[in-house]
Amino acid sequence: MNRQGISVLQSKLFRGVSPKESSPVGHSDSILTLRSGPSAVVTPEPLRVPPATPSPNVKHSGPMPQLPRKGGLQFAGDIVLLNVLFHVMLAFRFGAIFPASNERLHGAPWSIYPELEFFMNLLWIVIAVTLRLYSSPRVANERTVGSLDEVRAVAKAGLLLAGSLLLCVVARGGYNFYSRLFLGYFLVAIPVVLVLFRIVIESTAATVRHQKAPRKNVLIIGAGVIGENFYHTVATNPEYGYSVIGFLDDDASQSGVRAMVLGKILDLDRVASRETVDEVIIALPTASEASISRLVSECENRCIRVALIPGEFPILERPRTIEQVGEFSIVRMREAPLDLWSNRLLKRILDVAFSLLVLIAVFPIVTLISAIAIKLTSRGPIFFRQPRTGEDGRTFVCYKFRTMREDRDSADSLQATKNDPRQTSVGRLLRRTSLDELPQFWNVLKGDMSVVGPRPHMLKHTEDYRNIIAQYMVRHFVKPGVTGWAQINGYRGATTDHDSMQHRIEHDLYYIEHWSFLLDISIIARTAVHLVRGDKNAY
Repeated sequence: MNRQGISVLQSKLFRGVSPKESSPVGHSDSILTLRSGPSAVVTPEPLRVPPATPSPNVKHSGPMPQLPRKGGLQFAGDIVLLNVLFHVMLAFRFGAIFPASNERLHGAPWSIYPELEFFMNLLWIVIAVTLRLYSSPRVANERTVGSLDEVRAVAKAGLLLAGSLLLCVVARGGYNFYSRLFLGYFLVAIPVVLVLFRIVIESTAATVRHQKAPRKNVLIIGAGVIGENFYHTVATNPEYGYSVIGFLDDDASQSGVRAMVLGKILDLDRVASRETVDEVIIALPTASEASISRLVSECENRCIRVALIPGEFPILERPRTIEQVGEFSIVRMREAPLDLWSNRLLKRILDVAFSLLVLIAVFPIVTLISAIAIKLTSRGPIFFRQPRTGEDGRTFVCYKFRTMREDRDSADSLQATKNDPRQTSVGRLLRRTSLDELPQFWNVLKGDMSVVGPRPHMLKHTEDYRNIIAQYMVRHFVKPGVTGWAQINGYRGATTDHDSMQHRIEHDLYYIEHWSFLLDISIIARTAVHLVRGDKNAY
C-alpha cells in the first residue's frame, strides 16, 4: 500500500478552502470541476485505493457510532468542574465558598485565593493546549469505559496542573498564608476528580449510545469476504447503530450474502433512488481509481456520506474521523465535525439561545413596522414562504418578509438582482438592511436552519447546480444558515455565472470541514459588522 494511503485519497478529493483563501480563488486552485452538460459525470481527481482487508495491527475495538473527539463542551465541563472543586474545598476548610473575613482566613489576605483560582484557570488552558487535550482524535475502545490513552492524558494534565499550582504558591512566597490543609486536599483531588469525571461522562455517553444508538441505513459496496464479515459484525452487534439494507457487487455468485445483493455497482443511483440510504461503506478488495472516484461523486451528489474500509491502518496527513467497528477501521471520507453529537448539541444550544434573543428583543418591533409598510405599499401577504433545500437534501419552507410584488411564475426560479423591477420600495430597503431575513430565525428555532451555515437555495437552483458543479450537494451535509462563511467573504447575492457559484461552494465546504464553535461566533460578529457598514451585495 502507498504510504500516504487514504490521506492522498482524502486530500485530493476533499481539499477545502483555507482561511487565507477566503478571497476569490483562482481557477487553477479550484477543487470543483464544471461538468460539460447536465448528464455528464464529474469525478474528482483519481487516487489509489489500497486492498480492503482488516489490519492485524489494529486493536479490536468497539461499538461507538462516532469517535469522541475533544471539543468545546468537554473543555467547558472541565473548567466548571475545577472551579466547583476549588470552592468546595474552600467550604470544607473554611466553612464558606468565598471566605473573606480575617477570622476565617486566620489573618491571611482575602485576595490570595481568588488569585490562585485565576492561575488555576490560566494554567489549565496552557496545559490543555500544550497536550492537545481537546483536539487529538482517539479511537474508542469497546471493552473499557473510555480510551486508556484518554484517561492517561487527563491524569497527566491533572498532575501537571497540581504541580504547577504548587510551584506558583512557592514561587510567590505565599505558602505561609495558604492553608496547608486546603492545599493538600485540593492538589490531590485535582487529578483524581478529573479522571473520575471523565470516566463518568464516557460511561454515560457509551450507555446512551448502546441503548439508543441511531440506526443508520447502510449500503455496502462489495459482497466479498470483507463486506460479508463487516455485515456479520454489525448484524450481531446492533449497538453499533448500523442497519445494512443490502449489497452492490458485480460478481456475487460465490458470496455468502448473495441473497442481499441488490444489483451491480453501476446500479448505485437506481438503488439510492429506491431505498433510504444514509451511508455507503466501500468494501472492495480491489478497485480502480476511476471506480472509487465515481462512487464517491455519485454518493455525495445524493447527500449520502461515504466511508472506506482500508487495507491497513492509514497514515493520515491530518486528523480524520475514524470509527472502530470490531476489527475494521472505518475511515470517513469527509471530515465533518458536526457529525459528532457533542458538536451538534453545542451548535444547537447557540442556535436556540441566539434565535430566542432575536425573536424576543428585535423581531416584534421590526415585524410591526415592516407589516404596516408592506401592506401600505403593495398587495399581498406580509411574509414570503418558499420551499428551499435543507439538511440532507430535505425540503423545508423558508420564511422572509415579502419584498417583491407577487409573481408565482418567477418567484421560485429567478434570483433577485440589483435594481430588480419586481422589488417594492419598502422591499428594497428591507433587502439593503438584510431585515427581510429576520423571519428565518423562526426557521432556526424550529430546527430547519442554523444561525450559521451555507445559505439555502431554491429547489430549482439545487437541481440545476447539482448537475453542473461537483460536490455541490455536500453543502447539505449540515443545516443551512441565516449567514455563512461564504457570505462574509463576499459571496452573497445573485450568482450570475458558474464561477461565482463554484467559489461559494468552495467556501461552504471549508466551513463544513473546519467547523468550530469559535468559527460560528466569529462569523456572527463579522456579519454584524457587515450589517452596520452596509453590504454592496445586499439587494
